[in-house]
Amino acid sequence: MNFGSVIKERRALLKISQQDLAEYSGVGISTVKDIERGVGNPSMETLKKILDVVGLEMVLQVKHTG
Repeated sequence: MNFGSVIKERRALLKISQQDLAEYSGVGISTVKDIERGVGNPSMETLKKILDVVGLEMVLQVKHTG
């Protein structure tokens, strides 16, 4: 499952339209649609704005090799 799918499911659970999510996060509607379809390449800042609205957080892990 990609992050676009997670955002879409969470948005649906909260009963927020794509337009609402765009307005609340300050991100363009086309960006929201692209992210949910998995075709967008959003910046970390854009993702953070969207995740804040839907009540999710991003956790990055560094993988050690060797």
